[in-house]
Amino acid sequence: MARGPRVAQGRAPEPGRLRPRAAAVAALAALSCAAPPPVPEAPPPSAGAGAPASEPAPARDRAPTGDLPVPLPPPALAGEPRESREAPPGDPLELLWAHRLDFSAGAPLVTIRLLEGQEEIAFRPRGPGRLEPRGSDPLAVTALARLRARSRNARPATVTYLPLLAQVSARSRSSIDRLRALWEGRGVRTRVGAAGGIYGIAGKVIDNRRLLLLAEGTWTEASAEAFAASAFERWGERPEVHGELVARPSGEVEVLDDEGAVVTAGDSVVVLEAPEGFTLERVPREPAQPARGVEDRSYPGRLLVTLDASGRLAAVAAVELEALLRGLVPSEMPAGSPTEALKAQAVTARSNVLAQIGTRHLADPWALCSDVHCQAYRGEGAHAAATDAAVRATEGEALFGKDDRRLVDGVYSAMCGGHGEDNDAVWENAPDPSLRGRPDLPAPAAAPWAGGLSAEPRLRAFLGDAQVAWCARAPGARPDRYRWERRFTSAELDQWVAPLGVGRVRALTVLERGRSGRARTLRVEGERAAATIRGELRIRRLLGSLPSAMFLVAREGDSWVLRGGGWGHGVGMCQWGAIGRAAAGQDYRQILRAYFSGAEAARVY
Repeated sequence: MARGPRVAQGRAPEPGRLRPRAAAVAALAALSCAAPPPVPEAPPPSAGAGAPASEPAPARDRAPTGDLPVPLPPPALAGEPRESREAPPGDPLELLWAHRLDFSAGAPLVTIRLLEGQEEIAFRPRGPGRLEPRGSDPLAVTALARLRARSRNARPATVTYLPLLAQVSARSRSSIDRLRALWEGRGVRTRVGAAGGIYGIAGKVIDNRRLLLLAEGTWTEASAEAFAASAFERWGERPEVHGELVARPSGEVEVLDDEGAVVTAGDSVVVLEAPEGFTLERVPREPAQPARGVEDRSYPGRLLVTLDASGRLAAVAAVELEALLRGLVPSEMPAGSPTEALKAQAVTARSNVLAQIGTRHLADPWALCSDVHCQAYRGEGAHAAATDAAVRATEGEALFGKDDRRLVDGVYSAMCGGHGEDNDAVWENAPDPSLRGRPDLPAPAAAPWAGGLSAEPRLRAFLGDAQVAWCARAPGARPDRYRWERRFTSAELDQWVAPLGVGRVRALTVLERGRSGRARTLRVEGERAAATIRGELRIRRLLGSLPSAMFLVAREGDSWVLRGGGWGHGVGMCQWGAIGRAAAGQDYRQILRAYFSGAEAARVY
């Protein structure tokens, strides 16, 4: 392989870098000289907690008229000003760090993390390609040439950390005000930030703006984690730790040939342009389960080897959304499912990706991760002819509300258990008219359950009813996921709830249920104290990672018995229900209307 020019030792200026504000630098400098502080005492409530002037304006809940807005960049996080500088056209760092959608070429380009935190990354172009190091000349590479990347003189990003108390749609002003009052009533000073953006395209509005409720104060990552643990013990809620980028990581990325010689190097990133795609070595089969080992995986698109926030190496694929979906859809639904169910999955997955861009991984050089946190993506190894055809048949189609023409977040879960759930019962958001829970049964059988299952006697009757929902009728559906039972001893339960500090558990009581009967609030009474847990997912995790929060509690001797239904949160499309409906002859548009309250699939590019 020919050897390319080396980049000069001094780093080129980084276009568009976010410079730290003086106050942030001073705070971080002080933190770096001291041991991590203990969990801070809850500060006094701030004045005017209702709606400070720095909060972003609420979105309008009306159908747009006239010309639609041009695409806008995401608002600055947490109300902090960002320095605005023109970046050179095609700067790969802007692609990595911009976190926004670009429809100028049709299907938007999506950056998805494949590896992070690596000391070395090995890869191979599957056909002739070109290395494009930032700040240096391109270098041609031959097909199947094994290349290795490593970092040199790398420095991590500067990131500030804060507890993220809640996040809601930008249209949910009343929700954020209510949540802010709740946390300030607990003695936690708060501020409101923003993420996401709004775009007008093809007569539709893609609006994924989010309001972020953050705990005010000076935090380290460790103290924010400690606050989260303390909040769970005191209030039954565990905030996430939110990172805000102050300055990007810096350093060189060197590329070596198989003999160990450096062939090129770039300022913070090297791009592999390989029209036939690339193979990445040693990708974990399941990131959350290291014991499952690693494998080589092939991907379409271009590969960007860059520095992650820790200053170590990350492998990021930049791939058109349609190509990305070819790897996503078979990872989310069996490729042998009926064609119309696969089409419905393609549209919901496309809608879900569009809703996520710019709202996650804001301190990382990628828009999405390849885990279930964002989208399960295994590259070309997951491709199948049937799912490829479903993606092509629905190219560019996403879900939009029938009244306001706004993007619907295409959320889905494996099996609703016979009744879908409202979005606001699972996540702290304003009610979305496209995400309303309803019985997932043929019309005559659904009628008796039209009022919902929030009353425990109705849930008990529903779980014992002989009617079979669409998700149970689906070919290949597992009965033990439609209806299930979990038994555990008192000792197991006491261990799970130990962080609450209530002592030996005497009673579990569901205080509030959603429309599908899923638990929203759980009271745990112990020998020493009682605690209230809010949130469907928190409840499931507390009780040994339950398959869903649609359950009833019983005591049998020294055992606790939970009997329930469904697999997942139940909002949006029921995947096994879609398969059951498709097997009965419904097309993908009928399926989507059923699960998204009349929302329509429309093409936007």
